[in-house]
Amino acid sequence: MEILILVIIGIVLSVFFRRSRLKKNRYHRNETTVYTPNNKRKESQPPQTFRPSPNNRSNKKISFNNRSSNTITSLPTTTDLNGLHDAFTGAPLDTNLGLYQCQSCKVYYHTDSLQVLREANNSQCVACQSTTIIAVVAGKKTDGQDYTPSVVTLQNYKQHVGSVVTFEGIVHKVNESRRGNDFAVMFENKSWTQGFKLVFFSKGGVRQVGGKPYITGLTGKTIKVRGLLIKHPKFGYEIIISQKSMILSAE
Repeated sequence: MEILILVIIGIVLSVFFRRSRLKKNRYHRNETTVYTPNNKRKESQPPQTFRPSPNNRSNKKISFNNRSSNTITSLPTTTDLNGLHDAFTGAPLDTNLGLYQCQSCKVYYHTDSLQVLREANNSQCVACQSTTIIAVVAGKKTDGQDYTPSVVTLQNYKQHVGSVVTFEGIVHKVNESRRGNDFAVMFENKSWTQGFKLVFFSKGGVRQVGGKPYITGLTGKTIKVRGLLIKHPKFGYEIIISQKSMILSAE
């Protein structure tokens, strides 16, 4: 009887120790297993995950540096330009047409007028012959000057090459180029290359003044014109205009 009791006690203790061992094994299996690149097994503590709290969030916005150094703030106002004119055409200044200014004499030009100077006058200012003509910097105040053309005659026009002048004379004839696209309004009864003249070129000039009918209709009239006086290496002394308004009168 005593032996039976001892056997039962042994069985109970065996079951108890077996259950304790199983619980211990289950605990170890809950640890995280990490595999390194060389596939070696490594035991570690459970990983920790960081989640930022709402208090740690930054309210700052991403900002980008403006790399442009030519930021336009404001153009000269109409009041600033009141009474000033394009030195080439004589038209009132208009900021919508683009503005350039000679840094030597402070006269202004619209973009189209500056293009004429670049093509026909070696980029020289018609008032002082300087080539330092730059775009008006927005927001930068500069003193501006108006330009009054010199009045020239057939006796002294050769002294004013490179300047915008005012000339009044009789149109002896109108010469048309062989290709029929260019015209020379002759103030002297001479050939195209020898006489002083007002020229119209097919590249915009003829159309802008009214076309061939208007130009040929100037024959015999006395006209007063404002324009750039140049000496062409082939065609001689001539006046260049870009707008019909530069013909001040035709009677």
